[in-house]
Amino acid sequence: MSELRLKAVEIVEKIDRKTFQEEFLKLGKPVVMKDYSKDWSAREKWSFDYFKSTHADLMVPVYKEAFANSGTRYTSTDNKMRFADYLDEIATKPSQLRMFLFNIFKHIPDLCHDFNYPDIIDRYLTKYPFMFFGGATSWVDVHYDLDLSHVFITQFHGKKRIVLFPPKCSAYLYQHPLTVSCNVDIAHPDFERYPRLAETEGYECTISNGETLFMPSGYWHYIYYVEGGFALSLRARPDSVLRRMHSLVKIFNLAVVDQNITRVLGAKRWYEMKEKIAIRRAQRLPTCAI
Repeated sequence: MSELRLKAVEIVEKIDRKTFQEEFLKLGKPVVMKDYSKDWSAREKWSFDYFKSTHADLMVPVYKEAFANSGTRYTSTDNKMRFADYLDEIATKPSQLRMFLFNIFKHIPDLCHDFNYPDIIDRYLTKYPFMFFGGATSWVDVHYDLDLSHVFITQFHGKKRIVLFPPKCSAYLYQHPLTVSCNVDIAHPDFERYPRLAETEGYECTISNGETLFMPSGYWHYIYYVEGGFALSLRARPDSVLRRMHSLVKIFNLAVVDQNITRVLGAKRWYEMKEKIAIRRAQRLPTCAI
C-alpha cells in the first residue's frame, strides 16, 4: 500500500444550528461549511494588500519548522520579520515560513470587528482567535490540539489541504506517549516502519477563500499549504466537563511530566524511547475503522 485510506470531508452550502449539532457536533464528524462566515466583512476586506497598507511595520514571529517539536515551547522563536516583508515572501513564491498561534488581534484589535461568532455552537473561546499564515509548500506535521477545543478554520486567501484522523485512531498513528504528536510523515507515509497506519481511515479536504472546516475536539490534523495564504481559527470548548478535565491532564503531562523526563534522560534518548513505546502499542491493536 502506498497511500493512506482517506475519504472526502462532507461539504454543505448552508447549515443551521440544529443540523450542525445533530449531524456533525454530536457525532464528532468534520464538515466544510460554505456559509459559516457569510456575514463577515473580513471576507471582502482582508487581503495581503490590506494588511500591508495598514500594518506593514508590525513585527511578527515566523517559523521554518513544520511543527518544531512536541514540547511546550514549540511556539517560541527568535525569528521575526516586518509583516509587509513576510507577506511579500509568501505571496510571490514558495516558502517554508509560517506564522501561527500569534494573537494578531492583541496588536490590531480593530480586526475583531471584521468577524463574529456564528450561533451554531456554544462556549466559543472569544479571547483566543488566531490567524495562521503560510507560504506555498509549507506544512504542519500531524498532531492534535492540546486543549481539545473544537476548531473552525476559515480560509481567506490561497488553498490548503487538510488531512484529519479521529481521536480513536491515535495509537494507529503511533502517538508518542505524553504528547500530542507522532513521527509519522503524512505526506510520505512509511508503511514498512508503521504497518498499522495502513489500517487507519481518515478524511481529507482542500479549503479555499470563504470556506470553513469544522474540526471536532481531539482530531489529528496535517495541513499543507497548496498556495500561500492565511486563515482565521475560532475555537470552542467541548460541552463535556470530563473532556475539559482530560485536556488539563494532557497539558500537565506535556508541560510537566514530558519536560521533566526530557531533562533527566536527554531529548534524543527520551524521543527514541517514546518512538519504541508507540510502535509496541500499535503492534497490539485491533483493526481500526471510522
